[in-house]
Amino acid sequence: MEKEVKHFRAPIKDAIRRKSPFDGLLDHMKIVKKCISLLGEGLTKYIDGDYENFSKLAKKVSELEHNADLIKGNIRAHLPKNIFMPVDKGEFLWLLREQDAILDHAENLVEMLDMRHTKIPKELREDFKKHVALVVSTVEAMEKAVENVKDLIETSFIKREREQTKKFIHEVHNREWQADKAKYMLTKNIYELEKKLKPMDTYHLLKIADWVDDIADHAENVADWLRAMIAR
Repeated sequence: MEKEVKHFRAPIKDAIRRKSPFDGLLDHMKIVKKCISLLGEGLTKYIDGDYENFSKLAKKVSELEHNADLIKGNIRAHLPKNIFMPVDKGEFLWLLREQDAILDHAENLVEMLDMRHTKIPKELREDFKKHVALVVSTVEAMEKAVENVKDLIETSFIKREREQTKKFIHEVHNREWQADKAKYMLTKNIYELEKKLKPMDTYHLLKIADWVDDIADHAENVADWLRAMIAR
């Protein structure tokens, strides 16, 4: 019996010393927020034709993505194996994966744009900027939702905190919907200028809209996994 007690004490003691997986998730989220903020700034430079400063910001985005990968690896390596988590471990890992996908898409986006500098027609610049701003806003709403889930867990899923978390999740969906509407109008306006544009430029402009919108989609996916985690 004594051996059995020691067997269970060790992992509990380690868990107390170890940083909570949710703390790691929030550390990862802070990088996501900073990265997407820089992405928004960089895309504005790109839209205005300031490719030199865009390239500088693109490098910072890539550096942040690398730092986030280190945090992600640390979270996975130190998930508690011998004690229960307050939420489903599989859902937690899917949430982390979707959160990290935001960074992957941001890095891929700036790398692709840095390879080909496509001039954005003046008629489309405000449409592009509006779309970018709404995507950044969607990620910001997602951050608040993730932060509130940690508070929810720490308060043992009390009803008030649960309802607050649901409101944050709903806001993510609302902003993603607004981003989708902005993308629709942007795409429509690109096609209206199609005869004035080179075919490759038209294709690239449409792809930029797709790539930017993918980030909002992954933010919405994070919100969906949050909703699944608190459904108990």
